[in-house]
Amino acid sequence: MRYVQWTRTRAGRLLAILLVVLIYLLLLTIDGWRFFPYETSHNIPLLLIWMSFAFSELVALLFLAVGILVWLYARTRLVALVLFGFAFAMMTTFAVETGDISGDSLLSTIGVISGALALLLFAALLLLFPRNHFALLGDQHRSHRQQNNILLLRGYLVVLTFLAAVVALQAIFNYLQLSQLAGILFAIGNVYYLLSLVGIITTIVTSYRRTSSLRERQQHRLFVVGVILAFTPLLILTVLPLVLNLPGIDGQWTTITLVLLPFALGYSILRYQILIFDAYIRRAAMWIVGVIYLALLGFVVIAISHLPLSGPASTANIYFAIAIALLGGPVVWWLAHLVTDRLFFSEIKYYRRLVEQPGRLSREKVDISGAARLITMAATNVFGTQEACLYVLDDDTGHYQLYPPLADDDASDAPRCSFIQRLLQAVSPAPLKISAVDMHLPLLRDTHWLSLHWLIMDIVEHIVSAERPLLLSEASRPGAALPAGLARYLMTRAPREGFDPLLAPIRAQGKVIAVLVLGKRGDHGQYAGPDFEAIALVEARYSPVLESARLDAQASRHVAILDALYSGVAGAGKAFQSVEEEVGAYTKIAAEAAQARAETWLYHASDDQLRHIIHVGPGPQLLSSDIEMSPRDSDWSSLFYHGEGPKPWQGSASAVPSCLPQTPHFPFAWLPLKGGKQRIGVLVLTYSRSHLFSQEEQRVLSMFADQFAVALENASFTVELRAAYERQKELDCLKDQFIMTASHELRTPLTAVQGYIELLETYNHNLSPERRAEFIMKAHRGCDELTLLVENIMDASRLQVDTENLNISQVPLAEPVRHITEILEGVTRQERRSINVAVPVDVYVIADELRLRQVLLNLVSNALKYSPPQSDVDITASVNDGNVNVSIRDRGKGVPSEDQARLFKRFVRLERDMNSPIRGAGLGLYISKRLIETMGGRIWLESTGKVGEGSVFTFTLKRVVLTKEISESPLERQQAL
Repeated sequence: MRYVQWTRTRAGRLLAILLVVLIYLLLLTIDGWRFFPYETSHNIPLLLIWMSFAFSELVALLFLAVGILVWLYARTRLVALVLFGFAFAMMTTFAVETGDISGDSLLSTIGVISGALALLLFAALLLLFPRNHFALLGDQHRSHRQQNNILLLRGYLVVLTFLAAVVALQAIFNYLQLSQLAGILFAIGNVYYLLSLVGIITTIVTSYRRTSSLRERQQHRLFVVGVILAFTPLLILTVLPLVLNLPGIDGQWTTITLVLLPFALGYSILRYQILIFDAYIRRAAMWIVGVIYLALLGFVVIAISHLPLSGPASTANIYFAIAIALLGGPVVWWLAHLVTDRLFFSEIKYYRRLVEQPGRLSREKVDISGAARLITMAATNVFGTQEACLYVLDDDTGHYQLYPPLADDDASDAPRCSFIQRLLQAVSPAPLKISAVDMHLPLLRDTHWLSLHWLIMDIVEHIVSAERPLLLSEASRPGAALPAGLARYLMTRAPREGFDPLLAPIRAQGKVIAVLVLGKRGDHGQYAGPDFEAIALVEARYSPVLESARLDAQASRHVAILDALYSGVAGAGKAFQSVEEEVGAYTKIAAEAAQARAETWLYHASDDQLRHIIHVGPGPQLLSSDIEMSPRDSDWSSLFYHGEGPKPWQGSASAVPSCLPQTPHFPFAWLPLKGGKQRIGVLVLTYSRSHLFSQEEQRVLSMFADQFAVALENASFTVELRAAYERQKELDCLKDQFIMTASHELRTPLTAVQGYIELLETYNHNLSPERRAEFIMKAHRGCDELTLLVENIMDASRLQVDTENLNISQVPLAEPVRHITEILEGVTRQERRSINVAVPVDVYVIADELRLRQVLLNLVSNALKYSPPQSDVDITASVNDGNVNVSIRDRGKGVPSEDQARLFKRFVRLERDMNSPIRGAGLGLYISKRLIETMGGRIWLESTGKVGEGSVFTFTLKRVVLTKEISESPLERQQAL
């Protein structure tokens, strides 16, 4: 489809080319038909015949090819038309040359007419190219002198045209054998040739002197030097020896260099449309000029060796010729290269002088902004443009960042800011609205980045993979529409209207480290091969400086990350109270150092799950915090996932941990925390922007993860040691409390027993039987109290064993309540108190009946002991959601809220009760709590702490409606509970 469109746009040109090619083939046929019979009849070797014929036709074909190329692609159509006509005339001249030599009058006439026409068109071409001397015709403010010059040039072309017509008439008269008329026109023809040559030389000199543009001057040099090189061997090796009566070389050989003439003409016109680095063309030109110089040197050596000398002078002459050949060869070759650089490609020397001017590079180390400023300054000096910017590769993101950054408060930076805005508008799929850029990653959405959108990334990829700098119109095409064929080396299309900057990659060590963006040249010309060569000079000069600055910046970033990580670790060297606190501190350090979101997942070996613990910092979430992961063995290795970036993901999930349910679209670092063979957890760093993990960064993060794991392992050991220490302290405290309680509680009954025994011992004979019995009963009561205290202590010590052997069954709740009321009936009667029971008869609970009685006895005894005489105690039961709530309420002083939680611990009594006559070991509530919890319930206290409002102790047990006994086996007992 591309070629169909190309053909349609150039249909007229292709038709003209087809016609010219047919004429060439016709002339070739006629020339061969006339030439070969004639030469064969004169006994000339067949090889020489073919060489002569082939050379003439080759030169003709070269003129035709160059003419076609310029006719198809040259931008200045008038110049292309004149050159095409000149090439056609020269093609005709050389196509009939061998037939002319053979004496064919028709071909000779055609050759004379085409030669005269070629000279006329050549003279006209010099007036149009490289400087158009008629361009002032459209200027309304031209001076009178300029008008006269234009009239003079017009008259010059009219005269040349008339004289060329005269030469054509002379040739026609000669062909018609009108010798008298041809003789009259002969002198006029000589005037034509003389005037044409003088006019051509004058035009060349005048044009060169008036040329102000470097490009026009360069085209002049190529044009003129190409002509000189084409004709120099003929003049020096054939014409000059003939004039000086010296041995020369046959003209058929010295005219070989005429093949350079079409190349010089075509290249000078298409030079700034050719998209090949100038170095390649310069190298080819150096070889051509070198060969011509060596040929001239060889002619000189041959001429010297054939001088008519005799004797010793002849021998010396030969030695001298050999010395010139040996020593002059390298000198001539070097001179050819020097002349080529000075005459053909002087603009490259000019560019090199601008790029390498002293003072541009200082010995001081520069940063990335400084290196970028050097490159853009060199580019603006070389190309005379004020529109230049440099995007430098950021190794952390893989995108290209603007350097130096835009300065909003600097008025001198306004042109660059405008240029960058136009660039981003041109490469964006829609008018640039930073907030509306379509991206999967929130990638620093400002003008400081080039590769924001995936379409722009395609442009950057085209630039990176191209063999030469690309115009934006070329780089923004789809991959299938990139320049191919001849378009890779020649600008075959007209320049795009409007904004079309040049995008040039800057390489260092085979890697594209920056993209140089250049606006229009100062002379508004199109970028071409010489400009690419100048960019290559800038690259060779400054890319090492830029790469050094990039490496320094990268090393500084790594040092900053390392410093942030380990300075944070040093600051976090305090003792943490828990593993979670340590995890939070290290996670915060990682997030601040990496400028990313840090998540810590801890591993639970019991169920082989990773659970989210904490996250710190901005960034995308790896997974929802309520999701658990089951890691495989392969997931306990560090992974650094770069993410797919703004482009849609097309790869597999093999590069991510297998425990993730889906592949994230953002970059993240997966850093397992392992202590030896122990698996502790995983630290995850997620990035909201593109991020490429360098080898150094991977090493630093892995080292931090290892230190994090060691810290967690140490923290776990520390917490365990601290817990063991606290338990030991608690045991010591309980021991001291037990000793204090036991000594206090046992002292009173022991003192009473001891006192009554001493009274009996001292006054036994004086006491009445009733009094003696009273003393004995009171001593016995003290012994019972001591026995009860010891039994409570023993119950507390063997409680763990007893709770494992409970006899769980269906117990009617009313029975143990009735039982303990009967036990306490004597106490209640003596103190004139009552126990109010409100327990349904049909309520059954799951419990050990004996232990349930013990619990009720402890709670009701406490209610009686710690409430005033003649106050009642209430026992109530209620059913609530399959449980039975049993409450014991007294009307005592109550329990302060701050003491309620510790009242169920071992050996704990209220401080107000320590010196009261009420005895106790502080174990009743502790034992009751353990027994109730073992039977599947719970116990608690409700009290306002106000005197008279008392306390309510409530415990719950599971209700049962079944009638069968529950087995005493551990499995069935657990199921029942």
